[in-house]
Amino acid sequence: MTPSIRTTLIYGLISALVVMPVAGWLAGPIGGSMAFKLTLWLDLLIYALLLARWGRRHPATILFPMGLLLGAALWPGVYTGFFCLGLGMLAWIRSGICFTTTPLRALLAETIAIGGGIALTVFFHPTTAISWAIAIWLFFLMQALYFFIVPSSRRDSSATAQEDPFERACRDVKRLLEE
Repeated sequence: MTPSIRTTLIYGLISALVVMPVAGWLAGPIGGSMAFKLTLWLDLLIYALLLARWGRRHPATILFPMGLLLGAALWPGVYTGFFCLGLGMLAWIRSGICFTTTPLRALLAETIAIGGGIALTVFFHPTTAISWAIAIWLFFLMQALYFFIVPSSRRDSSATAQEDPFERACRDVKRLLEE
């Protein structure tokens, strides 16, 4: 199991346990629906920062997509649009910004991860705090599938790091001389 899969699973469990209490705590000062949207935005922001770290991207690269999502979270009366935009931003950050090496495979992985997450959430139909926690956990379980489908760049770099530098240099020189 790669670190990105393991961390996604652990982060999903933590999110499932924390999102509803934080939303309940914020509900008093700012209202229930706004608190829930802002809590989900914060949850996605932390996950996006993890994705940027795994993809070796600067955290500033996720500012624009997360800023758009924050605008949707603060817009009153927008619920379905916020959720759809949040899914789009997750796909954009993960496949468009952080992991851009395999576009066709990433498209397939995003379709499975996002589509499966939506399907599980809709099938589960969360209405209470406990059912929302389970739906969030199920959603992150589906998000971990992305890293099964798209190979992690850390795996490739660790394989080349174990290779002897002299052998790598010899191979590079031979390749240059053959051209």
